[in-house]
Amino acid sequence: MNSKRTLFLLLGVIFLLNGLIINGASMYAGQFPGALMAFAMAVMSFCLAYLSPHFAAKDERAQAIRERAVYISYFWGVGFAILLMLLFNPMSPLQATAFHALSLFMAFYISVVFLSMVYYAKKY
Repeated sequence: MNSKRTLFLLLGVIFLLNGLIINGASMYAGQFPGALMAFAMAVMSFCLAYLSPHFAAKDERAQAIRERAVYISYFWGVGFAILLMLLFNPMSPLQATAFHALSLFMAFYISVVFLSMVYYAKKY
C-alpha cells in the first residue's frame, strides 16, 4: 500500500513539473497553455496518493465516496460548461478554439472529480 502512495506522489511531481515547464514556455511565448491536462493529471495523482489507503478495501465506504464524488462532479461540470459557453460565445471578445475550451473543461472536470473524492474521504 505504501508503494502505491509513493508511486502516485512521484507521478504527481513528474506531471506537475512537466506542466510547469510546458505551460510556462507557452505562456511566456504569449500563447494559450497547451498542456493543461498535465496539471489535471498532477492533481489526480496527488489525490490518488491520498485516497489509496481509503480505496484499498472494497467496502461500502469506498463505494459511497466514489458515487457521491461523481454525482457532485456532474453538477460542477454542467456549471462549468455553461460558464464556458457564456465566456466563449460568438459575440464575446474572447477568442478560443474548441480545443482550448475542451482542454479547459476536461482539466477542470478531472480535477473536480478527484478533489471531490478527497473531500468525501475526509468527511466520511
